[in-house]
Amino acid sequence: MEELAHAGEASEITPELLKLDSCSITSESNLPTEEFMMRFFGRPCFPRKDLTSITGPAKGGKTFLSSMLMACGANTAEDNRRMLELERVAEQPLKVMWYDTEESKQTTKHILANRVFQMAKGQDLDRQFFVFNVRAFTWQERQEELQVAIKAYRPDIVIIDGIADLLPDINDGPKAIELIEHLLQLADDYNCNITTIIHLNRTGEKSNLRGWLGTVILQKSYEVFVCEKVFGTSTMSVELSTSRKTSLDERMYYQVNDKGIPYAAKRPDTQPRNERGQFMAKNTDKTEAFNPNYLIDSPQSEQGWEWNLTKLFADAMAGRSVMGYDDLKNAVQQLSNIKQKQYYYKVFEDAESKGIVKKTYDRHHRIVIIMPPR
Repeated sequence: MEELAHAGEASEITPELLKLDSCSITSESNLPTEEFMMRFFGRPCFPRKDLTSITGPAKGGKTFLSSMLMACGANTAEDNRRMLELERVAEQPLKVMWYDTEESKQTTKHILANRVFQMAKGQDLDRQFFVFNVRAFTWQERQEELQVAIKAYRPDIVIIDGIADLLPDINDGPKAIELIEHLLQLADDYNCNITTIIHLNRTGEKSNLRGWLGTVILQKSYEVFVCEKVFGTSTMSVELSTSRKTSLDERMYYQVNDKGIPYAAKRPDTQPRNERGQFMAKNTDKTEAFNPNYLIDSPQSEQGWEWNLTKLFADAMAGRSVMGYDDLKNAVQQLSNIKQKQYYYKVFEDAESKGIVKKTYDRHHRIVIIMPPR
């Protein structure tokens, strides 16, 4: 009764309340506009005070994309702010920090001198780059020295290659959350963009970044770029797969010449392979080949139909509350008659984006799938 008697009265002003009030947002809040440092196919990307992620399979071109980002950002030559479809917004060059945890010092220098400097143009490029090789540090030292470096050199863009080496275990959920929250605070305090590089899991699915750390990065990053090598070719591709600002269907395709300089390439016309690497006929996933029990009419869609995702995944789960990722994949492909795993990944991503299925981890840190109540 005493609490009811005081209902509606002003609360005591405490330091905690003042801190919370400083974060209050209203429809009339006077906030600075977001500042983007790059464009990709003309779309804004790499915002200050936020995180960007670059991911992809091993040897898929992640470090090459970061090299293009460095060259494009720090290029001091006039009227030369573009690298293929990646373009710097400001006329003035940016200061870029590359925090390398993976390569040897010799490899880091080779990439900087023989790749980044070959792509960039202008004078005094060393003044625009802050490059540190911290592979010999412990994971705690890598975290500590990163903050020291950002505070001392005040870069516009920080590239952490790779972020997993700032933790003892990528499946340590609490430490992963703590690290990403720390990076968000650094990005905000020092008005920079922090770009993390992390591997995809072996499934190859674009939203399946490695470990608990990858899950947290996917949740907190402003945008995610996916890099991969087109199977059976020398062509690399870059896709902006996730962004809070824009939706983009185009991919950037490129090849690399003998001097290590990328040049634009067309999308390869490749012949698909099955899961055992055997060549298949093109366009094997025709509508008539799918199980019609899981298709519904959709006049507004281009093909005139769409998947009944709820029924398909519910039947595949067969009443189970949880199912292993690969077990579910096999069950869905068998029920639906989807032959190509890459097409299955698209169907799964569609179901995941609609909240029909959800990835989580079991107590052994293995990826499992649940169907949230609807």
